[in-house]
Amino acid sequence: MMLLLSLTLSAQTNERKITVTENIAYRTDVGPNTLLDLAQPLFGPQTNRPAILIIHGGGWSAGSKNDMVYRTLMIDYAMKGYVVANMNYRLTQEAPLPACIEDVRCAVRWMKANASRLGIDPNRIGTYGHSAGGHLSLMLGVAADSKSFNEAGAPWMDQSCSVACAVGGAPPTEIGNPNSPWSQHAEWWPIGYIKQQPTPILVLQGGEDPIVRPNLTEDWVTKMQKAGSSVDFVKVHGNHGVAFDQQLEFTRPAMDAFYARHLKHDDPSVSFEQMKVPDFGGSGRYKAIAVREKSLTDFVVYHPVSMETAVARERGKLPVLIFANGGCMDTSIGYENMLTDIASYGYVVVAIGELQMFAQHDKEQHTPSSMVAKAMDWICQQAADPASIYYNNVDVEKIAAAGHSCGGAQVLANAGDARLKTYLILNAGMGKMTMADASSKSLKNLHAPILYLVGGTSDVAWQNAQIDYKAIKKNPVVLADNTKSGHGGTYNQPNGGDNSRMVRSWLDWQLKGKTEFDALFLRGDLTGYDDWTIECKNFK
Repeated sequence: MMLLLSLTLSAQTNERKITVTENIAYRTDVGPNTLLDLAQPLFGPQTNRPAILIIHGGGWSAGSKNDMVYRTLMIDYAMKGYVVANMNYRLTQEAPLPACIEDVRCAVRWMKANASRLGIDPNRIGTYGHSAGGHLSLMLGVAADSKSFNEAGAPWMDQSCSVACAVGGAPPTEIGNPNSPWSQHAEWWPIGYIKQQPTPILVLQGGEDPIVRPNLTEDWVTKMQKAGSSVDFVKVHGNHGVAFDQQLEFTRPAMDAFYARHLKHDDPSVSFEQMKVPDFGGSGRYKAIAVREKSLTDFVVYHPVSMETAVARERGKLPVLIFANGGCMDTSIGYENMLTDIASYGYVVVAIGELQMFAQHDKEQHTPSSMVAKAMDWICQQAADPASIYYNNVDVEKIAAAGHSCGGAQVLANAGDARLKTYLILNAGMGKMTMADASSKSLKNLHAPILYLVGGTSDVAWQNAQIDYKAIKKNPVVLADNTKSGHGGTYNQPNGGDNSRMVRSWLDWQLKGKTEFDALFLRGDLTGYDDWTIECKNFK
């Protein structure tokens, strides 16, 4: 009987124990280097557990499972309750492509064949790889059942090597050099499998990666998404080390949520299902993310990556902004640059509409004005729940509501809600019209300062905003006009453009008490704001 286990180690943290077994041969027919290490939790259920296969990088010609990054990752995920395999494969100097693709398939096959003994659910195996390992991970996601690159008659061809999900960090999806002989084999690369794939995939990419060009990665992601595949994409500032030893504050939570969603399904330690990093996390001191929370799937929450850090530096809990979209639609994707930027300055933003990885205009629907109140109800519940990540991090005594166009009417429809401390009506106004349950009568319910922001006479809402401004007799009101921006404003520009800066200044003034903005809003000092006008009334 062959002895497969050469070394057993133990680790213990917070009363959680795991065992690590090194150098298991998952394949014995091609040489000595097809080995893997296995980390198994000794806590929790010992059967039908989710599993992760880690695949190292190194340009297919270097690298090892013994790299400390991969060993640490293996232990970390075992501590989270996964059975984790960390593998080596044949490098190109030992066997040319597609040998390494065959090896990762064999590793999955070994895990499935030994699932009962290892306590693995064979239907809940996910993968992670970085760089060349990211390529191999994605190949398991897009071509696990393809036999086009297999060796004829290989004894392991008769069993599916499909996985439940796949994660690729800086993954080469194609060989961009047309002169490379590797580029002649589309079946070796994810680019050769553009179709609706059943396997969910997460791609993590550095925006300044000099080795794996971001434009090629984005091209592949876009094509896969348009084909109907479930591909999440997280792009952050950084080079080739993103998702390996850089920007882990972004990439590791994205991986945690992705695995929890597709392998655990009910992991209570992860509050959100899906994550995105719009506009590289904003321009503020607290880089921000957009998430779809499990308990609020029809909204997007934008918040600093570490709310605790922001609270400590701000010396107080974070104010809240509720956001309603133009057209009263159920997506904030056209505003995510602005909303991410606002969050990066120490705010939590709850925006109507499910998180979208890319624009899906054919799926957009109108939303009721009650969604504004629903967002406030949810954040107040979270603030009161000690088990919530928002507990002690958000200040529900400082809630603002903003809306663009029809979304502005949705805000005015909720003007009487006592929880609102200020309103922002963006390229909107009621005038003499009725829309989204609001009309000029809604102005009578105002009880807090209000900002109207319009885009000059070409803005279809400009006249209605002027009428509203004149009609408000007692409530403090400011009318800011970005005279050349039009109805669409600047919200989708990097960091949301000038409109976003004006919105943030208002929030800082109203919710954070920053008196330096008195000059802007009370005295009309528009230094740094070209082509703007501003006026105010009813302030004491």
